[in-house]
Amino acid sequence: MLASLFSKPQSSLSVQAKRLVAMRFLIYTGFQTSYFIGVIGTLTYADDASVVATSLAVLFMNVFVILGSFAGGAVLDAWGPCRHFRASIVGTLATGAAILAFGSATGTVLAGAVLLGFVMGFAQPIATSYPAYLTDDPVELKDINSAIAMFSNVSIVVGPTLGGFVAAAASSRAVFLLMMLFTVLALAAGWDFRPQAGRAVARESAPADSSTTASTASQSSDSSKSTRATFATSIKTVFTNSVLALLFCIIFLSNFGYGAFDPLESFFYRDVLHVGVEWMGWLSSACGVGAVLGAVVALHLPPHLINLKTLLVALLSVGLGSLIYVGTPYVGVALIGQIALGVAWGVVNPLHNTIVQTTAPLEQLGRVNSVMGFGNMFAGVAPLAIAPWLAATFGVQQTLVGAGVAVTAVPAALLLFGRRHFDRSSRQ
Repeated sequence: MLASLFSKPQSSLSVQAKRLVAMRFLIYTGFQTSYFIGVIGTLTYADDASVVATSLAVLFMNVFVILGSFAGGAVLDAWGPCRHFRASIVGTLATGAAILAFGSATGTVLAGAVLLGFVMGFAQPIATSYPAYLTDDPVELKDINSAIAMFSNVSIVVGPTLGGFVAAAASSRAVFLLMMLFTVLALAAGWDFRPQAGRAVARESAPADSSTTASTASQSSDSSKSTRATFATSIKTVFTNSVLALLFCIIFLSNFGYGAFDPLESFFYRDVLHVGVEWMGWLSSACGVGAVLGAVVALHLPPHLINLKTLLVALLSVGLGSLIYVGTPYVGVALIGQIALGVAWGVVNPLHNTIVQTTAPLEQLGRVNSVMGFGNMFAGVAPLAIAPWLAATFGVQQTLVGAGVAVTAVPAALLLFGRRHFDRSSRQ
């Protein structure tokens, strides 16, 4: 069944599109082998670091993912996809080598978290922007993006699973060798990647905003003012559109509760489940399996269910899956919870993207997505300030259960009390 699901989106893709899917799959799999096990796992198991240290690592990574994505987008616009891709490869290989060379002390691992977050953000345009350099046909773009999303979920299974085996056989830092191997494979897959003739030129010659009629010279001479205006316009678009504003708030509040998980999960594995570092990879891969299944569910949703209410039901399911995941000291139950959690997230992500894409003005879609993405990332970063204190006061498992309750309560309350807002926004 899964084989047919994967081959269906691929069968209609061009050679260059298939090459792009392989590039994204390989480099993203490399990141998945190393993020959780290599950084958080090393701090928890090898360094016996504190919750404060793991919270700092997650904070640094998230902040530098944002900065890296801004840098990657700028480089892509200036250099084009081929040179941006090579820069992503070089940066990833250099990051892996630096982390391996400078040891596993807490300070070094935190510096590694900064580097890893930056290169992960820098490489994001491979998935989010490269398809537009291959075609402007909406159907073909949908097929390319669907294939990228599907195989990204497979990366979440393959990467942590392989990382878990490597960590069990060698050490948690050895996963960075695996990341470098996948990066080299990505370079091989993308060696002959070429954008469609004329697409890069067309994008470079297009104005930054469709409503702007000023000349290229005047745009470049006032670039900082234009950037501020563009960002302000995108914020205004989000918060003056009732659907987008509700969507922003829903995802922000849900992710705010979920943000406590990253710095505390490794301690949950070690001190509550009493399992080794390799289980960080295997339980993460179980979530990835669920995400693949969730993406299949989302693909088969009828059009009338592509709305905020369905998204809230999916987010409610995320909260319930979280409670199963962290609610007991049994690793088997945690495994079931991770699969349930993954299924729910697999539905949430394509629903979220579809609602944004069908609601935002096309000429502002990229900027609207940047505002949404910034809100999502900040919601995950903010709880890091209180997660160590909560864990020290109430305990790791109790804090995680409380976060799961918060994730569950937000969509439940909105479903119970926000119906009139959803009905009014759906009529706009």
